[in-house]
Amino acid sequence: MKRKINNGIFYVVISLVVCLGVASFALAYSLNQTINVAGDYVNYEAEQVAPDGELRLGAMPSPDVYQRMNFHAGYQSGSELTATSSTAATYTLAVGDLREDTTYIEWTVNVITTVTTMASSSLAMDALNIPFTGDTREFIIYNATTTAAGTWTLAAGNGVDLQKNEDTADLAINGLDSAKLTFIRKSDTDVMLLMEEYIVAD
Repeated sequence: MKRKINNGIFYVVISLVVCLGVASFALAYSLNQTINVAGDYVNYEAEQVAPDGELRLGAMPSPDVYQRMNFHAGYQSGSELTATSSTAATYTLAVGDLREDTTYIEWTVNVITTVTTMASSSLAMDALNIPFTGDTREFIIYNATTTAAGTWTLAAGNGVDLQKNEDTADLAINGLDSAKLTFIRKSDTDVMLLMEEYIVAD
């Protein structure tokens, strides 16, 4: 009879330990979650700080990231250079001019050239891979022309909302000057293009 009582107490104690363990795990998991705008639960791992000198490893499951990322050692971007030249008075950007990996373009125009962007509905715009509202691509354009007469003037194609920095007098990039072009997909499927011009300082 005594052995049965002891066995019963043993099972009760084990059951309590298991219940406490499950409850602790559930609490820790719930505290580690956040509900996003869509109402879905998003799990965040605790920040892991490696000691100095220890090898740090990282991995990305895919090119698509749906959570904010923290870069503790800074951030560096950049990819492919496109170098081109043109002696035409007018030119319209086409497929291949702004490739998928392009971030920096050196363009030697040699003459006064007006460059019109592709239309927002064209295949050339699709190549920028900004299909959804708010998607953004940035490019640095450098006018490698060494003569003052060789200017690179930007014009908007159909469906492109071109805007410039308020301190910029025009849309022309003179020789040895540069500009940053930012393409942003608008909610009505058109594309906003922001132009920020820079002039040579040395």
